[in-house]
Amino acid sequence: MKKIKIFLLATLIVLLAGCEDFLDINHDPNRPSEPAIDQLLPGIMYDIADDLCIGYGRIGYACAVYVHQLTTRQPEYDDYNISGSSYAVDQYWEDLYAGPAEDLALLIQMGEESDNLIYAGIGKIMKAYLFSQMVDLWGDIPYTEANTMGITEPAFDNDEDIYTALFALIDAGIADINNTDAENILVPGDDDLIYGGDTEKWIKMANTLKLKMYNQVRLVSMYNQAAVDNLLAGDLIGPAGDDFMLPFGTSVAPENRHPAFVSEYGGSQISSYLSPWFFEILSGLNANIHTGIVDPRIPYYWCNQLAGGAPENPPEYKDGDFNTIYFGSTGPNRDHAGRASFTMIGIYLCGGKYDDGSGGGPLGSTDGTGAAPERFITYADELYIEAELMQAGLVAGDARAKLEKAIYASFAQVDMVVDMVGSAQDVPVLSGSGADTVYVTQVLAEYDAGDAEKKMEIVMTQKWISAWGNPVDQYTDYRRTGYPVMFDANSNGGIQYEGPDGTAPVPTQETRAYPISFPYDKDEVILNDNCTQKIVSQSPVFWDN
Repeated sequence: MKKIKIFLLATLIVLLAGCEDFLDINHDPNRPSEPAIDQLLPGIMYDIADDLCIGYGRIGYACAVYVHQLTTRQPEYDDYNISGSSYAVDQYWEDLYAGPAEDLALLIQMGEESDNLIYAGIGKIMKAYLFSQMVDLWGDIPYTEANTMGITEPAFDNDEDIYTALFALIDAGIADINNTDAENILVPGDDDLIYGGDTEKWIKMANTLKLKMYNQVRLVSMYNQAAVDNLLAGDLIGPAGDDFMLPFGTSVAPENRHPAFVSEYGGSQISSYLSPWFFEILSGLNANIHTGIVDPRIPYYWCNQLAGGAPENPPEYKDGDFNTIYFGSTGPNRDHAGRASFTMIGIYLCGGKYDDGSGGGPLGSTDGTGAAPERFITYADELYIEAELMQAGLVAGDARAKLEKAIYASFAQVDMVVDMVGSAQDVPVLSGSGADTVYVTQVLAEYDAGDAEKKMEIVMTQKWISAWGNPVDQYTDYRRTGYPVMFDANSNGGIQYEGPDGTAPVPTQETRAYPISFPYDKDEVILNDNCTQKIVSQSPVFWDN
């Protein structure tokens, strides 16, 4: 943790220098050395969203490539080539520890010391969410000794032990929020960008986080059926504004738009290419699942820059106006410029343009607001978790009915995001349009015709589609369940199938083995004797059974 070490060294220097200044004559009371407790939450929330999202080069960007919703030209992610030097690892391992993890430790400490336990409770719940995501990515990580003054080479805790500690931490956070004896002179309000200080919603989120984590460990001994049953009988995230998500805004200076909007719509080139695999499943072109079923969320999920015209250069994969590149391609058209013709991520993910068929490439920062939220855990996610548990036979209930409810909630989620984006376009409402009912009916017919494994595949595929924009959890879902079925670049002897518009079959390089966890930051390996680099294709997270 290079940044943590630098921070500790700088702190030590300041403390030593301060020993000679007993009168503190240089202290400015208008510039406190320690932030006020009600100034910490916004930065923590924003930093977590910024680090985990699909914005170019971030953790979510790499995960989106590995769940085949995006493709990329970046050699550090293409062909499963992630390493400790990759930007998503080297930059964001350090950012997570030196940023939100450090600030959460301070928030919890300040909340406890000042008896403002609502702040402490929210801090503990947020810390549990953050470290659960980090465990899901890396497995064993520093936890007990992380962000501890005087420790420059923190030990790496066992990932299963961390999960056990996180369950206890969530319970401690709930207890803090519910503690009626606490003084709580300061309580969260506008500084709580997620729930505006609504403690009931924080309790629902905490319970749903526990349910999510128990579902993720359902194949190993940590799974607790009694705890799951108790959570399902209690208060969980519901449809009435309970979604755990960080709203981005429209401001340019200071910048608070969705990072993916800034990088794609505001950039001079496109870096997030839509995966042909994702496109074909949503378009009903995949031979394995949802064949012939066209998803009505398509114009919300991505936007074609073409409208019947020809791209600037020969395409690698093109179907009508949809234009992109393959994963792992070595074809002659892979690196052609296409700023005005490649399909772009749309309004639902980043607050970009809704695809009304008008094209208009090259799309820019005036073609959207960038105010789409980063969705951490939503009501639709919670319903898919229940559907999975029912389909697995672990809890009582009708998995089919729960799946149906989850898909409809996913459509409502699209409408909710569109409202938050505030587009100048006339964007049609999806829920109740009729297209939603047609789609759900077709998916459920496929579900009814399948065996138990196919049913589970459909549940997880629908969750994968719904969670477009939250790829860390999708990466976790795939590794622990094997679903949805992902693109295999080595199939057919390494030759990609012919594109729908007659684009030529494309050869691919021999792909590496799938990374079942992230590598450690190269600087951590160098600076911390407790850190040994792993082989990512052979280092599963404990819940990966």
